[in-house]
Amino acid sequence: MQRFEKMYTLLLLLIAAKGNVVAISDVTLVTAFLMGVYGMYTYKIPIPRFLYWIVGGYLLLTSVYFLKFGEINFTSSMRVLLKMLTGILALLVLRDRLFIQFERYMRFIAGASLFFFAIQLVDYGSLKQFVGFFENTISALNYRDSWYVNNFIFTLNDNAMTRNSGFAWEPKGFANLLLIALVVQLLRTRLRPSRFTWLYVITLITTQSTTGLVVMATTLPAIVLANSKMQNRVLTIIASVAAFAIIFSLNIVGPKIAREFEESDAHLVYIDAETDEKAITLGRFGSWKLAMMDLPKNPLTGVGMQDKFRTEGEHTHLVYVNGLADFLSRFGILGLSFLAYCYARSCRAFFRGTETRGWIFFFLLLAIIFFASAIIIGPFFFALQFYFLLPPHADGIRPKINAKGATIAGVT
Repeated sequence: MQRFEKMYTLLLLLIAAKGNVVAISDVTLVTAFLMGVYGMYTYKIPIPRFLYWIVGGYLLLTSVYFLKFGEINFTSSMRVLLKMLTGILALLVLRDRLFIQFERYMRFIAGASLFFFAIQLVDYGSLKQFVGFFENTISALNYRDSWYVNNFIFTLNDNAMTRNSGFAWEPKGFANLLLIALVVQLLRTRLRPSRFTWLYVITLITTQSTTGLVVMATTLPAIVLANSKMQNRVLTIIASVAAFAIIFSLNIVGPKIAREFEESDAHLVYIDAETDEKAITLGRFGSWKLAMMDLPKNPLTGVGMQDKFRTEGEHTHLVYVNGLADFLSRFGILGLSFLAYCYARSCRAFFRGTETRGWIFFFLLLAIIFFASAIIIGPFFFALQFYFLLPPHADGIRPKINAKGATIAGVT
């Protein structure tokens, strides 16, 4: 079954990366769901009571939307339910092995991305022909026209010609997954840097992601500081403050954040303005402001997956970049509160299982990621959201240690 678990995790990782047509296909999602059902059956895992409560609660919420609006977007609503079930089944079947195997795959992906990124900087055109071979050969695999190519391992994006997108839909998306893999790696090594730690750090720098760099300057040092011995804390604080000052002085971090905030209102003109663009990205702060505009109409439960009942552009589709804003718009204050509750419990359980302090900083790390990316509604993140519902178990994130203090072979 080890091969099954590896394939299962790889499929969930592919869906999380959203880098190609296969990754976003409903067929792929259904396949992942069926693999979860197969795993439940094969491992003889009983259906836990909380799963009935979650599914029942979601269906009840969907009924509320139907009563409120007189209609529902059935396809989108059931797709969210399927993603939720897929994530929860993966959690039940794989338990902590999901995150351990995820981190192992990310090592390979990070290393491969650095190899391709080096070529990207030297000969972008030739690499684009190589990476885009399948998309250029098989029209059904064409995802985003000629400016974007992906071969499942690496992505080239004409809007990010000097940035490392890895295998994800953009550099920021790759950075999001790298950050989570880095946290898992640090937990497994008791916060002692390994060669994989530095691999993730270097790869994160090549993404030039504002989100990645902000996290590297704030929450990651905070986790290390929370677990530092008293004699090492002064040095850790000095290093953290220096890193914070350097990173936030970069044009792609501090000035970029300030610029996006100042220009956030400019994106909202597309509610009425004419444009030839099929879709307009609102940005992090523009997305939040639009969500705040819509919130008074449906403050408690939002509009669900009924996009027609939230503000849209008259001439173009408005794309929420901010995942928290998108979630607030869809599920209201109650939904966002439930999300925060689940992640707080899960982050605490994640760290408690490894006897590591600073779970609140992992919670803030995820909040930063979600503020920058609309990725909350996905199987992998649903598994992370409901992690706290797993019963106590021995197969945790941290490697097993024998009586002599050595790592037991085969479990790292």
